[in-house]
Formats: sequence, structure tokens, C-alpha cells
Amino acid sequence: MGTGAGSLLLFLFLGLAGSAGPAHFGFRVLAYRHQLDRGINFAPGTEDGGWGYSWWLMRWRHRAAGDKNLDFFGGITAGSGWLTLAGAAGVIALIALQ
Repeated sequence: MGTGAGSLLLFLFLGLAGSAGPAHFGFRVLAYRHQLDRGINFAPGTEDGGWGYSWWLMRWRHRAAGDKNLDFFGGITAGSGWLTLAGAAGVIALIALQ
């Protein structure tokens, strides 16, 4: 692999996905635990805290609960989830182009 613009972009996308990914998964756990502890109802299909729960958070559906703390955890989860998705898509696209 050369040291051109593609390599720099690949490095940047890997860094984006590599830093936002752990934040997404960590704050997803915090949001899930908070929702369990406060007894806030789960949307159908999100009770297990898996991929469906991540997608639910990334679409900002947690705001309907009206809980400020869940908004905080869910907002960070959503933002970092979208950044992770953008970084992963960039990595895949750059690898495919090289």
C-alpha cells in the first residue's frame, strides 16, 4: 500500500470507526441498564439489548420516553453509532477501491 491520499483516508476512517465503535457499544450498555433500572418500557424487539436496540437508539427513538438521562446515554450512543457506521463504510469503500 502506498502513502497516497487513499492510505491517509483509510487510516482516518479506521480511526473514526475504531474510536466511535467502543463509545457506541459502551454507552449502549449504559442506556440499556438505565432503561432497565428505571423501568422504562422497551420497544418491541429491543428487550434483549442487541442490534435492534442499537438501531432503535441510532434512530433517536429513545426521546419518546422523556427521560433526561436516557436522552444523554442514548444521544451519545446514537451519535457514535452513526460515526462508526460512516467510518466502517469508508473503510470498506476504500479497501474496495484499492
